[in-house]
Amino acid sequence: MSPLAVGILLVSSLRHCFVVGNELPNVTKSEFDSPVSDILWLGKDREIVMLYTEQGTLHRSKDKGNTFEATVLKSGTRALHVVRLLMSPASTFVVVAVGSGLELFASDDAGISWHQIRHPDAIRLSFMFHPTRPEWALLSAWTHDCKLNRPGSPCTHQLLVTQDLGRTDLKFVSKHVVQFSWGRNKLADRIFFTHFRDKSSKQQMLVKWMKGVDLVSTDDFGKSQQMLVENGNKFVISEQFILVARLQDEKDQSVKLMVSQDGSAFKQAIIPTPLAEKSYTILDASEGLVLLHVNHGEGLGNVYVSDPSGTRYVLSLQHNVGVNGRAAFEKVSNLKGIYFANVWALENATEAAALPSSFSHLGWLDRGNYQLGEDSTQSQSEQSIRYLKALGQQAHTVSVSERRLAERRLAAARNTSIHSVISFNVGGAWSPLKAPTHDALKRPVNCSACSLHLHDTTFQEHFVPFYSYDKAVGIIMAAGNIGPSLSYKAEESNTYLSRDGGLNWQEVRKGVHIYEFGNHGAVLVMAAVNEETNKVIYSLDEGLSWNSLHLDQEAFNVTNILIEPTAVSTDFLAFGKRGGKGIVYRIDFDVLGWMPCHSDSDYETWAPSDGVGHLGCTYGKKCGCLLGQQVRYVRRKQTSKCFNRKKNKLPVVSKPCACTQEDFECEIDFERALDGKTCVAQIMPPPRADFGILQEQECASTGKYHVDMYRRVAGDKCTLAALIDSGFEPS
Repeated sequence: MSPLAVGILLVSSLRHCFVVGNELPNVTKSEFDSPVSDILWLGKDREIVMLYTEQGTLHRSKDKGNTFEATVLKSGTRALHVVRLLMSPASTFVVVAVGSGLELFASDDAGISWHQIRHPDAIRLSFMFHPTRPEWALLSAWTHDCKLNRPGSPCTHQLLVTQDLGRTDLKFVSKHVVQFSWGRNKLADRIFFTHFRDKSSKQQMLVKWMKGVDLVSTDDFGKSQQMLVENGNKFVISEQFILVARLQDEKDQSVKLMVSQDGSAFKQAIIPTPLAEKSYTILDASEGLVLLHVNHGEGLGNVYVSDPSGTRYVLSLQHNVGVNGRAAFEKVSNLKGIYFANVWALENATEAAALPSSFSHLGWLDRGNYQLGEDSTQSQSEQSIRYLKALGQQAHTVSVSERRLAERRLAAARNTSIHSVISFNVGGAWSPLKAPTHDALKRPVNCSACSLHLHDTTFQEHFVPFYSYDKAVGIIMAAGNIGPSLSYKAEESNTYLSRDGGLNWQEVRKGVHIYEFGNHGAVLVMAAVNEETNKVIYSLDEGLSWNSLHLDQEAFNVTNILIEPTAVSTDFLAFGKRGGKGIVYRIDFDVLGWMPCHSDSDYETWAPSDGVGHLGCTYGKKCGCLLGQQVRYVRRKQTSKCFNRKKNKLPVVSKPCACTQEDFECEIDFERALDGKTCVAQIMPPPRADFGILQEQECASTGKYHVDMYRRVAGDKCTLAALIDSGFEPS
């Protein structure tokens, strides 16, 4: 008899428990009426697991996913058909369930008890928790009148607020709203929103950039409003910046970017390009600067990097791929300054315009991206890649027309040439990814002019994207291929791993897999996604070796593998479907009996590097630096047989490095020369270069004046006093 058939125990969710001994992880299976749509971890130690299925049934586990009980919420006499779960960022006990009829139920005790939030009749709702106050939330509702196709109907998108999680009546803030958001940090209680100035007629949809749509704010829930940006149609809020797309020319459908650091005063950004600005994607704004994808129209999108003010931009990367509101651009979330991108090859850059209509870039600050809910005012890097990596597998969330368009995009991509590049200095310079020397079968890779190319979220219908996670320092996994360009054929794609922030890569498995990290990256788990499987593959030494774990006798289609959001535990949930039913496997590595890491011999210090040897480092004559400093992380050794039970990152020590060329980027009106190193003027004289009294005097006496061609990369900590004598002058 198979060991998987031993010890079957039936519970309400048709659970089967398999105890396979301490040499292997424990596997517990739960079955549901239909495939699982989403999973949340709640409670003090994230031990409560809540999920809902495609059929709208809600299930709750009090033991990390070992057993589940059905939770029935009733609106009147009808059981709630759940279509979404939302958890407050301020409390792991506060959760909201949304029903198919737009009913709202809330719980402040991790799902033990619930109450209904009453709101106006609506045909569409959006809900946004306050970032720090668990019971505060914004709710928007398209009124029921919007179903009426009459010019005079009182259709409006109204904004409401609650300060008690909807126990009492919601308070009206405004109507004819387009976008809305809470502020951040000191402005967290301020409400920002864009709205139509004229509220006397039926509200229009923002199907194009329009006059009369303004950005305003309120500190008293709508009793008074402050005008911020007239004709500011869409906006994004980050920790340090508020960025707004303001209408420039309604006929040409062009916009300009407005930036504020205090939430009140806005300045127009200087983007050095003669090309039109059609829309924007805010890629990242978490490191004291802004990385911005500008859609210039005709399928062309470029990436620009700002200075610390967020207003002065320089060109960082041309021909960045963009699809359906997302740019092919990813942040390495566990290290500063490292970014990955996919770009059109030069010979294909103009072909992007001929691709299917939704293939050309629609920016996050695009007119058509109409209040998508709580993430519509976030930068791209803030959206959870943990869940985005599985969206392509959740076919039930994609319409038939969307799937057909995705197939057309994929077919078009196969006829173009896309390359992967990486930057270790916040977009100051880009280089190809190093190809592994051996494949997953330990065979040498024979390809002298090849590099590694990886998939991002723009084609997640077919490929699992580039993935890094905050707590797993230095570790990245991705699907892709080795060759002259990125392949969009599944049979040519394999799974890759880096444990040094993207500097070096290894091929760890043939084929495309979905993956997840646990215990600060010590435990890696993955499963095949383009075919049915009955096993996962796991590593307990950060990819040095891999083992197979059979989950069941029958194969199933894997949707995703997830772990609680802190990613410290060693409990994984792999979920998918078989024969129309939903299946969740809890994989518990604690039963291996590994002790907590505690001695110095269990840990190592590691310093990320850009691959360039830097002289004059504190730790020796030659060392690796990143953003002008050598940062030494403490992390578990690859071969240590222990688990790191600390919830926070381990200690980090940093010391400055001597400045080199990599610590500087080109100033505004300058760009990298063909050698990729020096900066040259785009036009002469540089129109936006400083020309004050000193420059005027210099010009009068010598017939010339000096301008800065370079500027230090924002956040770079290198020391100019120890600048290497390499012939490079930063000013």
